[in-house]
This record gives sequence, C-alpha cells and structure tokens, in this order.
Amino acid sequence: MINIMEIIKILLVEPSESIGEVITKSLQRAYNADVIFHKTAAEGVERLKKGEVFSLILVRNQSDETPEIPSDQIAAQFLNIIYDLSLKTPLIVIGEFEHTFKKYALVSERLRIEEINRLVLKALGLKKEEFEHLKLPDYIAFPVKHFYLMNVSPCNVYIKLVKKAGDEFVKRLNFNESFNKTDLQKYEELGLLDFYILKDEYEDFMNGLFHQTLINLKKSRTMEENIEVVGDSFVLGTNLMRSLGINANCIAMVDQTILMMKNQIQKADKLGPLLKKLLDDKLSYSYRHSYLISALSFSLLPKMEWGSGDQQNILLEKICMVSYFHDIYLDDEKLIKISDLQEMKAAGLNPKDWDLLNNHANRAAVLIQSYPRLPQGVDLIIKQHHGVSNGVGFPLVLTAGISPMAIFFMVVEDFATNVLAMPDPPENLASSMKEAIKPLKEKYQLPSYRKIVTEIENLVNPKK
Repeated sequence: MINIMEIIKILLVEPSESIGEVITKSLQRAYNADVIFHKTAAEGVERLKKGEVFSLILVRNQSDETPEIPSDQIAAQFLNIIYDLSLKTPLIVIGEFEHTFKKYALVSERLRIEEINRLVLKALGLKKEEFEHLKLPDYIAFPVKHFYLMNVSPCNVYIKLVKKAGDEFVKRLNFNESFNKTDLQKYEELGLLDFYILKDEYEDFMNGLFHQTLINLKKSRTMEENIEVVGDSFVLGTNLMRSLGINANCIAMVDQTILMMKNQIQKADKLGPLLKKLLDDKLSYSYRHSYLISALSFSLLPKMEWGSGDQQNILLEKICMVSYFHDIYLDDEKLIKISDLQEMKAAGLNPKDWDLLNNHANRAAVLIQSYPRLPQGVDLIIKQHHGVSNGVGFPLVLTAGISPMAIFFMVVEDFATNVLAMPDPPENLASSMKEAIKPLKEKYQLPSYRKIVTEIENLVNPKK
C-alpha cells in the first residue's frame, strides 16, 4: 500500500501516442501522478533494469502487427522482468492476456478510463476520496465564453494584468453580481479572452457554471435563439469534456444540448430556415458543422431503409451524439475541414497537428466508451467516421468494410463541410447545396457510398 503523501510514479507503455496521451492526462488529473510514458516495451524494461522504482506499471498487452514490424509482446516482457528482478510493483494490462505468472490485473480492450482509474486505486490500496483536491494554481483561468450561459457570478471573478514585477489580478465581477452575454462580449472586443477565479472557489464556480447553464438551456425561446444558445453550450461542453473528462455535470450538460439539437431538428417544418441560421459564421465552426450533419441526417435517414418510427428516432439520437463527439479533440477549424489523405498531406501540418488529426477519431471513440447509457454502436461510428476501421488516419482508398452508419455519416459530413465552405450568402442556400454535391459524385464511387450521394441529391433537387 502506498502512502498518500508519496508521489505516485506510474510507468505507462502504450504503442499509440494519442491513446497514451489520453491515459497520461487522466492519471495526472485523477492522482496528480508522475507518468513516464513510452511506446515500446524495450524502453520501459530498460528503466526497470537500471533500478528505477515505480508505484505502478500500466501496459498494453501487445502492439499491432504490420507487414514491416512484428507485434511487440509488451505485457509478457514486463511479467518476465518483474519475475526476474523479484519486484512487487503492481501491473495492470490493457487487453486480453494470459501468462503463467499471474501477478497482474486486466483492463478490457475497450479501454474505459474509469476502469483504469478503479484498478489503479485498488492496486495502490488507496481511496478515491483522498484525491478530491488536487494541486491547482492560485488563480485558475476560464475563457470568457464559458460565462455566456450564466447571469450571476457564483464567486469573485478576476482579470489578469501582466506587469514586469509580476502578474496582478484585479477583481472584475463580485460574488452574486449580475451580467449578461452582451457585457461579456464587450470584454472580448477589448481583447480580454480569459477570466480568473481563486483556486479555493473552484468548486463554487463549477457548481454555479453547471447549474446556471442547465437552467438557461431549458428556457423557452425562438428557433433562432435556441440555435445560438445551444451553440454556446456546445462550445462549453466540448471544452470541459476535453479538460475534465466524462463526469456527472458534463454528462447532464451534453445530454441537454444533444436533446435540444434533436428536438429542434424534429420540430422544424422546413430544413431551409435551420440551415440558413447555421451559415451564420458568428457561431463556432465546430458547432455549425455538427448541427448541420444532424439536421441533414434527419431528412436522409428515412431514405436508408434502416427502420421507421421509434427506430428512426433512435438513429437520429445516435447521429446527434456522433456529430457532437466525433471531432471533440479538434479545436481548429482548419483541421475539422480536412476529410481525406490528400487534403491532409496538402495542409502543411506541423507534427503536433498531424498527430492530433491522425488520431482524433480513435481518441474520441475511447473517450465516449465511458459515457453512461451509450447508444449501441456510437463509439464504432466515431472510430470509423473517416473510413478506416481502427480510427487512425485516412484510407488510401475507400472500402465498404466499415459500418454502414459510419459510411452514411462520412458522406453527410463531407457534404456539410462543402456547404459551409460555399462563399454564397445564406440567401443563396439552394444554389450552394447544389454546388456542394458535385465533389461528392466524383469522390464516392462505391455503391454503398453512391446511394447516400444520390439521396442527398434528391433532397437538394426534389423530383417534381
């Protein structure tokens, strides 16, 4: 059993850099752990041979085999070195694994972060309550946009003045002071993008943020107002989900946002007014892109012959959830717009953005697997939404060997990207949509893809 006052030092070996980053951040956030991350068994084993001491070892069972590189049997190598050195360090293995030396715990291949955290606590003999308050800076920054759906400050709020003698924090909003979105946008126009709160008031702020946001979301509004409010919630929810992971408050906000998106789409008499509002570039590109995918899907899903009535409602809910999460790790509009390998190569990305784009689908699929009551197949659609089965990169050539709903989502997403890229004003929506179809007809030649392109064309050019 480890002492809570000791630094928890974890050796992590995971072949995928992006998944390793997700696990590392989770362990750092949950336990303030010092995580040493390697992609190969050899690097980690060498540390143990040199006598480096770890509180815990967490490793993938093995790496994938490729024509050029054989599989790296990671877990087996660690079990052998633990046995040879007579170490008592707890070992957790991700994925199916068997070994005669039974001193290890298993995490399923689906890689639920909550499952890892539970096993880490058990392996170290610790309690979750001991990690409720992690080390935070004295002042914690929050984007001004995070305050959009609030109207009363749940604590004192500060701005930061950068001075030669050191940063100075000046109170801008008092506890219980009222404000509105227009007030906040005036700050942003002056170049103020972040507010700060004291670390001792973090919980008060977060409770107020979630409580006021949920109340605001449930107010009655016009369709246009609702689209804007849901857009603010979308930006807030995706940002918090990236930084905090999946927790009860984030889930409540995301569920309400997705429900509102779905209800608005279902209640709209015509698609046109919804789409025109979504062409307003004052809203975030990520939100407009995701909403447009969902709105188009509502009109297209009945043509797919995947069921009717309640089944259609379930399918729409799936698509709304996929549209919300599929690009959650892409915060840059430039990256969201890339839809194939050629565009990726032509974009001139730096190594960090290349890795981020290459692995975003797999990372999002891993994240969503911890979501409670997840509709069946959502994680698979997210993983395959760029046409590859493992969620990494883009295919050299398109195949029909992925989920039919992933194919559907992929084509509709591509169409949505084209529509948003059209230079015409919202008043010329009809002509923009007709132009947006043309690249799809050239790109998608396989029958399973072409059927969806045909239905999009029928939607845009209805037969008289």
